[in-house]
Amino acid sequence: AEILRDHVQAMSGAELEIVAASAVRAGHQGRALILVGMSPLVSKLGLSAEGLGPGGICIDTPPGALALFGLDDETSSDRWGTLYAVVTFLEDHLGCRYLWPGESGKVIPKRPTITVGDIHVRYTPKIRQRRIRSLGYSDRLQVGLDRLGFTKQDFQQLRKAAVAVRLADPGWFRWHRVGGTMNLRSGHAFGHYWKKYGRDHPEWFAMQPNVSRDQSLAGDRARLCVSNPELIEQIARDKIAELSADPSRSSVSLAPNDGGRLTFCMCERCKALDAPKGRKISLLYDDATGERIERRYFDYVSLTDRMVTFYNAIAERVTKVHPDALLVADAYSVYSAPPVKRKLHPNIVVRFVPMTYLSDEDRKKALRDWDAWSQSASKIYFRPNFLNGGRRVGMLLVFAHKMGEDLRYLSRHGMVGTDFDACLHNWATHGLNYYVLGKLLWNPDANVNALIDEYCRSGFGPAAAPVKRYFARVERITDEIARQTESADARRLDITEPYTPEVIAELSELLKQAEKLAAGDKAVLERIAFLRQGLAFTDVQARAYRFLEQGAGADRTAAQRILDRKYWMMREIFEKEHLAVNVAYVAWGGGGYWKRLGWRWEADRAKPEVGP
Repeated sequence: AEILRDHVQAMSGAELEIVAASAVRAGHQGRALILVGMSPLVSKLGLSAEGLGPGGICIDTPPGALALFGLDDETSSDRWGTLYAVVTFLEDHLGCRYLWPGESGKVIPKRPTITVGDIHVRYTPKIRQRRIRSLGYSDRLQVGLDRLGFTKQDFQQLRKAAVAVRLADPGWFRWHRVGGTMNLRSGHAFGHYWKKYGRDHPEWFAMQPNVSRDQSLAGDRARLCVSNPELIEQIARDKIAELSADPSRSSVSLAPNDGGRLTFCMCERCKALDAPKGRKISLLYDDATGERIERRYFDYVSLTDRMVTFYNAIAERVTKVHPDALLVADAYSVYSAPPVKRKLHPNIVVRFVPMTYLSDEDRKKALRDWDAWSQSASKIYFRPNFLNGGRRVGMLLVFAHKMGEDLRYLSRHGMVGTDFDACLHNWATHGLNYYVLGKLLWNPDANVNALIDEYCRSGFGPAAAPVKRYFARVERITDEIARQTESADARRLDITEPYTPEVIAELSELLKQAEKLAAGDKAVLERIAFLRQGLAFTDVQARAYRFLEQGAGADRTAAQRILDRKYWMMREIFEKEHLAVNVAYVAWGGGGYWKRLGWRWEADRAKPEVGP
């Protein structure tokens, strides 16, 4: 109710009184009422939430009233239906928009009089779990903060200030109706196993090509010997205990540990579970048998069939005690290819990770794999990493149309939920992707062209046309990267290469046209300046990476100048335009490359003069 009241006042100046439904007396008779949430008043008007699913909304205009409500507390899996109804009304009927977090991202059109016509909307979101992770503080981010000379407290204060708005506000994610839950426990599940069991049961862990099972180098990313029957029994006991300890818990995770310096188990029993006709892969491990650690690769086949055998064995044991429990497993890494010989236990839910928009070849493969996995598993949800594309550089990328095609397809072919890792908060370079994604999760059948139109028209008014051409040009560049890249694992420098000085000048000219058309409109000019910050960062990154590509032949003096300039730009973005690019995360992700040019984060450097 406060959100609706504040936005209506900001739009029109009208001050709406908030009154509890139980306090509405005869004095209110004859006055138009806005009914927010279910109440006896709503029921008296012949309206109900019957037939709505989790997160479902009703917007209706019975005689003399506007009703906005959802199921709310009647469903534990999504209790925000009334809020979703209010936001949908503010957007679809009053024209409000939320482009990015913070004051400049809020769009509230001015209307001296607000008139509400005949409305009868009932809608339940097709995607039950609509999750986008919001990247916050982490150990990785702290590495970047240290490199830029900031503290955790600096980050927390500046992030809080950047997302603050003057109105009652649910935050960008809740506004876009990102929500709902399937109550699935996911995530890498065995990070503590080496510390807990390694000393007494080294045989439970992955045999390396040098026959060692020592996982000391792996930290919390130890690899398991997934064919070991005693390990399977122990994991089953642990998962049964987790479920028994909390009757409200309906699921547990079986997801293997991520990454790590060691490879997967090469014992004969594990290898016997692998399908010889499985997809060809390359495995990596750090060989520590010599005087120094060497990184080595070797060819192998997909490990999916061994992992499915592992998942099934645990599921069979757990469901004897908890027959309704769900067990969450991964289609990821070197076990992302569909199984060749095996199907999954019906209580297993698969987190499907593969998808990228930096390689057309990998995208097509991911869609084929989705179809195959959906035949092997009774439940599958989408847990992609593609929002992390370019995370080490933070540069301009737009892939809205491909994303729209794929979410529409997946929603019609078995997808029960999503868990996107993650919104990096690069709002001036990736913000259009975030916006379109939020809209598509609420309605996967939404038209992407219309979504981009509304983003540009609502946020940039008279400058909408050149801003739209700006995003379209960036999307063509992103598409070209994807066409030319055989695999998304190809060298990260490819992302920077298309942003030549000529392309940067072309994009800059489009923003100049936008600035000219928006002359005198302070809010629009501020939003264009926000986009320009993303373009400027893209430019300096591309310049820096060109020196890196030149290798030993690079002009180190010139490289040091551009890297110094980038350093000060990153500090300025962090302090003054915090949400434009998550520069601390970029400093972590790509921060080690510059040693090759003799540049160090820790060096004392004078702030350079502003120049081209």
